[in-house]
Amino acid sequence: MPASIVEQEFAFRSGDLRLAGTIARTPGEGSAPAVVLLSGSGAHDRDETVCGHRPFRVLSDGLARSGFAVLRFDGRGVGGSSGDAERADFQDAVDDAGAAFRALRSEAGIDGARVSLLGHSEGGLVAAAASAGLPVRSIVLLAAPAVPIESLLHLQARNLSIEAGATEGQVAHERRMNRAAFEVALGPAPEAEALREASAVYGRFLETWPGVAPFDAGTISQSAETMAAIVCAPAYRSLLRQDPERILAAVEAPVLAVYGGRDTQVQGPENREAFLRAVRGNPRADVLLFDEANHLFQAAGTGSISEYEGLPPGPTQEVLRAIARWIGKA
Repeated sequence: MPASIVEQEFAFRSGDLRLAGTIARTPGEGSAPAVVLLSGSGAHDRDETVCGHRPFRVLSDGLARSGFAVLRFDGRGVGGSSGDAERADFQDAVDDAGAAFRALRSEAGIDGARVSLLGHSEGGLVAAAASAGLPVRSIVLLAAPAVPIESLLHLQARNLSIEAGATEGQVAHERRMNRAAFEVALGPAPEAEALREASAVYGRFLETWPGVAPFDAGTISQSAETMAAIVCAPAYRSLLRQDPERILAAVEAPVLAVYGGRDTQVQGPENREAFLRAVRGNPRADVLLFDEANHLFQAAGTGSISEYEGLPPGPTQEVLRAIARWIGKA
């Protein structure tokens, strides 16, 4: 019979903030190896709930049944955690990852010499960046960006637009618009000024959108402000500024990157090759590509985001077993 999983509420400090989470483990004697789960971009609860699924709950259960103690926690300003989700940026996530690692490492029943970090999507970059200066046993990156962030975002936008029926002309127009808005977000302007500049950029491009009837002024203004608020938010601006190749190249711990062949958000084959180039100086780097997996490591048909909700939960058992085996040997 499968081992029963015991869960306990667990809170820790990250600077002045209180972050709340759950430790899952199976009862047993001795100290257990442990894993800290780090979610991707956006405000996530401890289960990384998305599209009706709870991938971190699945990961936690799977790793706990393999003998690991697993910490998953609410992001800043979410669930039981204090802080402001809208003001958190990449460095805040790195700081929280380090705090979670240190707190779990000092918990009773945890083998402090065998604590690993596992990050999903942007959380993979967070795990890699946080590992500097921490005595991590290993790092696992699930669908973590390895190509330049801006190019990844352009490809994500293209895939979504093509799926929605956009023409190549409209996709090209959208790319020029996003490139101009990203230039504002990457610049040094304070947030209020960046918001005004980005809103103006979006407004100009929405006024000249090809192949459709002109939008009314109110719709353009509202849409431009909404889009500008996204790209000028601290988390988005700090993500744009990250250099995945530099972050990954600096990792000295054993590191495993796992990608999905049908991932339309962080494309598996392209990011796999970029990862291998970045870590070529690390003899303890490995990579796995699951051909039929999407961004949530579900067994996917197309990989489309619209497909997520109707698929069985992920990660699949195949992916879970591969991760557990690798961490156990690292």
